[in-house]
Amino acid sequence: MASGQRETGYEGLVVAGDQLAADAGAAALRAGGTAIDAAVAAAFVLCVVKPQSCGIGGYGGFLTYAPPGEPVVQLDFNTWVPLRLENPTLREPGYVDPPSSGGAAVAPMAVVPGLLAAHKRFGRRPLAEVVEPAIRLSRDGFTIGDRLDHYLLEHWESPNGVQPEFASVYFPDGRPPRAGEILVQADLAVTLEAIAAHGTEPLRTGPIVEAVCATVKQHGGFLEPEDFIDDDALAFAPPEKTTFEDAVVYGPSLQTSGAGVVFAALRHLRPDRLGGNREQAYVDELAEALRAAWKERTAAARAAGSKSNDTTHLCAADDAGGLASLTFTHGPSFGGGLVATGTGIVLNGGVDLFASAPGGPLAITNMSPVIVERPEGIRHAVGGVGGPRIPAIIFSAIVDAVHYGSSMADAIAAPHLSVRATDGGLECEPELLARLEPGAGELLEGFGPACGITQTPDGSVPGPDPRFDTGFARA
Repeated sequence: MASGQRETGYEGLVVAGDQLAADAGAAALRAGGTAIDAAVAAAFVLCVVKPQSCGIGGYGGFLTYAPPGEPVVQLDFNTWVPLRLENPTLREPGYVDPPSSGGAAVAPMAVVPGLLAAHKRFGRRPLAEVVEPAIRLSRDGFTIGDRLDHYLLEHWESPNGVQPEFASVYFPDGRPPRAGEILVQADLAVTLEAIAAHGTEPLRTGPIVEAVCATVKQHGGFLEPEDFIDDDALAFAPPEKTTFEDAVVYGPSLQTSGAGVVFAALRHLRPDRLGGNREQAYVDELAEALRAAWKERTAAARAAGSKSNDTTHLCAADDAGGLASLTFTHGPSFGGGLVATGTGIVLNGGVDLFASAPGGPLAITNMSPVIVERPEGIRHAVGGVGGPRIPAIIFSAIVDAVHYGSSMADAIAAPHLSVRATDGGLECEPELLARLEPGAGELLEGFGPACGITQTPDGSVPGPDPRFDTGFARA
C-alpha cells in the first residue's frame, strides 16, 4: 500500500512530462495534498525544467478535474486579445500567418492565475509549499536532458537571432549548454518566490508587470498593464460532456479546445465497424470519424490549429479519489523567444492562435485534457502534446479504453494515428503504417508525449508515454 493511502483503496499518483515534475507532485500528495495540489506543484516544476514547452509567461490552458464525490468541473485559463492590438491579424485561410515570435506575438499571460485559481478552490497545502520545488530547481539548477539540449541548440541556431536577455539566462557562457550540464534560472527563482508569497498579485501590478510590458514593447508588442488578469475573473464551470458506449467523457470548451474535435469524432464513430484493435477496419473507421469531425471545425479554427506547438500535459490522482487532467503551454518552442528583463519569465507566442469567432477573436488550440468515467468506478485521465495531432491521439485513447477495455498505459503505448485537418490525409506511426495496405497513409511526425492515469477503487495505473522521457511517481 502506498504511503498515505486511505481505506478507500485509491492511490496517489502523478504522471507528467518530466520525472522531476512527477516527483514534486507526489511529494505534495504525501504531505496530505489533493490531486490539485499535486497538479499545481508539478506544473510549476514543468515551467522550470521544460522552458521550451511551457512557463509562467504562458498564455494558458485547460484543466478537467473530478473532485472526490463531486461533479466533474473544468477551468479554462486561455488567453485573449490585448486591448491595444487593433484589428488583430487573425489566422485565416489564405492570409499570411501572424507573428509567432517577438513582442508582437505575446498575448496576455494566464498560466499562474489559472493554476492558483485551481489551488485556491481545491488545494489543501500552503501555496508556498506547493511552489517550493520549482523555486529550488530554478535557484539551485537542474540537469539538462537530451530534449532540452536539442531545443536550446535549435534556438541558438535560429536565423532570427537570440534576444540578449534570453541569452543571459539560457546561454550564460556564450554557448548552448549541453545535456548533463546544470541550468540555473536565478531571476525566475525570485519571481516564483514572489508568487509563493503573494499569489497572483505580482503578476497583476508592480515591477514584474512593468518589466514584461517594457520587454514586449521594446520588441514591437502591445501589452499594457490593463491586459493582466485579475484572478477573480477565473472560475470553474461544468465541463462539456458526451457519451461513448458505456462511458461518459468530460472535457473543456468545445469551441476553443481540441475537445471539439474529440467529441465530434466520438459522435461520428461506428463502433460495430471497428474490428480488432489497430487492424485495417479500426484505422479506416477512426480516420473517417476524424475527417468528419475536422469538417465541423470552422475554417478559421482549422487554420488556427494548423501549427504544431510545443505544449505540456500532466495527470494527477489522490488517495481520496480525486483525478485531474491538465494541459498548458506558451505556444511555439520557447514561446515568443523573449525573456522579460530581470524576471526569468519566457514570454508566450499566443497571438498566432487567434481566430475569428462570434463576439470577437478567440485563441483556439487543440489541447484536450479529458476524464472518462466508466461503470464500476473505473476512470481515466488523459491528454497529450502535438498541436493538431492531439485530438486524434486522445480520441484513439478513449476508443481503446472504452471499446477494448484497455488501460491508459496500453492505449498511449499503442501506435498512434492522426488525420490532417487541412486535407484529411491519414498519418500513422511506423509500426501501424506497416500493417496497412501500401499507400494507405503517411508517416506520423510532429507529436509529443501523451500521458494518462487509469483509476479504480483498487488503485491507479500510470500511463507515461514510452516514446519520450516522461515520468511518474506514486505517493
